[in-house]
Amino acid sequence: MRKVLFVPFLLLVFTAIAPEAQAASCSDFANQAAAQRAANTRDADGDGIYCESLPCPCLKGGSSPTTSPAPAWREPANCVRPAGVRNISFSATKYPNIRRHTLRALRKGWPRILALNRSGTESRRARLLIGIPTRPGYDRDEYPPAVGRGRYRSSLTRGIFPTGWMAHVEYVPSSENRSHGSVLGIKLRRFCNGTRFRYVFY
Repeated sequence: MRKVLFVPFLLLVFTAIAPEAQAASCSDFANQAAAQRAANTRDADGDGIYCESLPCPCLKGGSSPTTSPAPAWREPANCVRPAGVRNISFSATKYPNIRRHTLRALRKGWPRILALNRSGTESRRARLLIGIPTRPGYDRDEYPPAVGRGRYRSSLTRGIFPTGWMAHVEYVPSSENRSHGSVLGIKLRRFCNGTRFRYVFY
């Protein structure tokens, strides 16, 4: 009889002194620095940096908040400068939401032919996404992508300093968006800045 009474009592005491912590979501914070200070969201990749998709000010594990741009990207000496427009192909089955977003953006007047511009991608992305809230399980996909908002002959039909910072944004499942971004980076890796390219879905 003593055991039966004692166990509920212990559970009651434990519940009273150790309530379950309530995890926040990235959308609860205005910027990455605020999320980093709170440190109460899920750290998806386990690197100790919270809500990396949020705009700056940014705080990277013990550093001070910063809005300064990342160092300029240095083009490798052996990069390829092709003539004409390169087709960058993706599976329509694997990336159906990316394809829908691309087609919708094209219908709204965004350019089909893009120009590779790796320098300043993070600052362009941060400027674009300010005020567009995050959603659990989704990323804010951009078309043209930040790496494709460069100049060739004339600037993009929309976007001002920094080069081509504006873009069309839609919510896309995070796993699909991140896989697409990784594939895009691999397929563009050997090309020099200024290379013209377009998405092709098969």
